[in-house]
Amino acid sequence: MKLLGVIGWPIAHSRSPAMQNAALQHKSLDYVYLKFAVRPEDLRAAVDGARALGVRGLNVTLPHKENVLPLCEPDELAQKVGAVNTLVFDENVRGTNTDVHGFRMLMEEAGIVKSDRPIILGAGGAMRAVRAVLPHATIVARKAGNWDQLPSLAADADLIVDATPRGLSSEEVALPPTGAAILDLVARRETPLTRLAKSRGLKAQAGAAMLLHQGAAAFELWTGTPAPIEVMRKALDAALD
Repeated sequence: MKLLGVIGWPIAHSRSPAMQNAALQHKSLDYVYLKFAVRPEDLRAAVDGARALGVRGLNVTLPHKENVLPLCEPDELAQKVGAVNTLVFDENVRGTNTDVHGFRMLMEEAGIVKSDRPIILGAGGAMRAVRAVLPHATIVARKAGNWDQLPSLAADADLIVDATPRGLSSEEVALPPTGAAILDLVARRETPLTRLAKSRGLKAQAGAAMLLHQGAAAFELWTGTPAPIEVMRKALDAALD
């Protein structure tokens, strides 16, 4: 049996095992997909250990997407993005970023054809993937020191993408007055932000479609076989909270 998995800290919230194992079983492939909690200080040891154990591939989630870059051989896309979310273990450890494809598909499924005045909230690895699709976006983040400018920026935005992990919490969030569509990258049925946006009549969607499509792209890299998208979608939907 070949081993696949996802590493992150924390990782209990991950719904990737549900959809990946459903896909593997549907294809009758001798693989299993697990989740591994890896502290930031243990990232290098985890990647080295996975390689030593013969792991076939890993997804990489927060907070490791940027820090794993020097621990693998990133392809051109991953280098451009500055973040890796998928590792493939061959003779070497190859890194790529399927989040870019996942975000494009999230926009498509949300019915967002383009954005002229997008805002991305957050400054981590997820933001980098979104910026690869929306290179003209304004980044708003506490790290950037411009979070207090969000109300004035939101008033003119046509799309706001929340690339922070705050949607993992059920705590209420604030949303300045805006007519923008809202995308929250956290993979839940709804997040506090999408619920608030919909209550104001705004187009809004959480990030399940992004998780689905990035995972399908990773599945194909690891197994060399087409991903059963609808099987994965059904399993993911059943696992969402």
